[in-house]
Amino acid sequence: MPICRLLRITCHEQEDWTGEDDPYIKINSEVVWGPKSMSAGETREIYRDYQFNHRAKVTLYESDDWDPDDFLGEHVITRADIGKGEQEFSFKEDDANYSIWIVALSHPTG
Repeated sequence: MPICRLLRITCHEQEDWTGEDDPYIKINSEVVWGPKSMSAGETREIYRDYQFNHRAKVTLYESDDWDPDDFLGEHVITRADIGKGEQEFSFKEDDANYSIWIVALSHPTG
């Protein structure tokens, strides 16, 4: 079964005007990372694997306490991405700017 490996996330521009963002990542509606506090210019290592059948929909949100969480964007990983190596995907909705590096693998590796 193919693997979607989340490698790292970088915050280029925060969604929140005050304080840090608290981004989290869902794959196919399942929270797989976060929320973690991040500021502009910060990068965090992830190294989280997610098995998928046909596609892995990677969605980034920013957690909010007092109103609905902010949707920052999504990208779909498929079997066609296997063999392309490390890919950078941008998430730029709601005035934020994040990058997530992902690699699609045909099977788990070390």
